[in-house]
Amino acid sequence: MRLFRKSEEKVARQAAAEAEIKRLKSLSTPELAVILLPRLGPEALESGHSLRVQQLCEYLLRDFPGIGQTLPLQLMGVVRRALERLEEADLVSSFAISRSPVWSITDLGVSVLAEGTAAQRLAAPS
Repeated sequence: MRLFRKSEEKVARQAAAEAEIKRLKSLSTPELAVILLPRLGPEALESGHSLRVQQLCEYLLRDFPGIGQTLPLQLMGVVRRALERLEEADLVSSFAISRSPVWSITDLGVSVLAEGTAAQRLAAPS
């Protein structure tokens, strides 16, 4: 009897998620910021809404359902840095609700996203 054992499929999915986490952590801050920006854009998020860092970590691992809630949290540091880079470029803004900030796209961020120029904008020094 196999009590408390993970199925081979779940083990494989978790290993794939861990490989994706490693890949995402190896990206530069501007590269990760470019990946995150569309999730905050008007096509993905209703106007006036914002997201927490944890929600963006989960977004990055959306292709790995059933991996639990703790694996995505391994991305918190790199996601925060990417959001700070986006904020430095005036593409997103943050405001604090309780202990951690929530993030939303700015008008400039919407324009840059629509033009497809986020990578160039983020490559420029702020």
